Amino acid sequence: MPLYTIPATRFIVTGLESPVSLFARKKAAPARAAARTPVPAASPAEPPPPPADYNVGDPVALRLRDALAVGAWQDAQDFLESVRTWRQRSHYVTVLANIKGRPDWIDQWVAARPDSSIPVLFSGVHRKNWAWEARGGGRASTVKEDSWPVFQARLVQADRELARAAALDPGDPTPIASSLWVAMGLSLGQAEIRRRFAAADQREHVNNAACVAMIQATARKWGGSHDAMFEFARWAGRESPEGTPGHKLIALAHIERWLDAPREERVKYFLEPRVQAEVRAAADRSVRSPLYPSDATAWQERNVFAFCFSLMHDYSAALGQMDLIGSRITPSPWQYQNGKQPGKAYLAARQRALQAVSSPRVP
Repeated sequence: MPLYTIPATRFIVTGLESPVSLFARKKAAPARAAARTPVPAASPAEPPPPPADYNVGDPVALRLRDALAVGAWQDAQDFLESVRTWRQRSHYVTVLANIKGRPDWIDQWVAARPDSSIPVLFSGVHRKNWAWEARGGGRASTVKEDSWPVFQARLVQADRELARAAALDPGDPTPIASSLWVAMGLSLGQAEIRRRFAAADQREHVNNAACVAMIQATARKWGGSHDAMFEFARWAGRESPEGTPGHKLIALAHIERWLDAPREERVKYFLEPRVQAEVRAAADRSVRSPLYPSDATAWQERNVFAFCFSLMHDYSAALGQMDLIGSRITPSPWQYQNGKQPGKAYLAARQRALQAVSSPRVP
């Protein structure tokens, strides 16, 4: 699944009110006018859809992104060396490497720091994204015939770079986790995917990036099955302490199952009691736990649960997460409701929730 191009603007959802004046100013009427024609209220302008941006609300990511846009990679090198957890390194490499095209400064960075795993990791993750850029985000049947060789060649090169990054830093699970997407794209099969996951898990048990990739890798659309996907998600939940990201995997699995359902079944899927119970239990162990961190890596998970709660018609729970999300709207999973404007899908879901809680149904 390719990442979305990050827009440069930011937006904070505050409601539907517009700063446009509600009434037009009228000229003074003659003193003897017998009657005045009332001035109609102007229609409030619709607010622009909020951009979905993995960097929004994170001043560090915004600063580094702006520096990288002009090829100044030194700050990114220093920052990525300083991060304290593999989850943070994976997060920042992922969001910062989401760049269209292939800038020359990436290869210059790799050449300038030959003994560091960070630039070659960044290069491998970017080249993997660049491969998916050539392929497109649709099903295999939608890919243009001349895109396949480009896609595969870029993936092969990305795999080599990720393997080199893994060798340069034997403790970092991030390059192996990223290589799971390469294995999917190259159709290397479930056995190879599981071998790679085991290697990442050996470096960090229930590594977030590797587990997220495995939800896709074990899904039916990538040669797995619904049973295999849920088996993995539930295993990761059991292995994850309270307040850690492994619990969101069951929510991601239910989203994948919902996407794979026939159109007429999708409306009912998240209304099933067993689905709702499992999603709520996962939220209680993660985003609704007092042990859950509130850092730059948390917003993806809050968006995932807000999306699920919205489809469950649990609008109070959805707003509980949206109030915490604020402007930090991530492209995934809202793109499943509006591929071109995921922020617009988020805004629509928020307005539905606000309307539902302000006008409760009478029994």
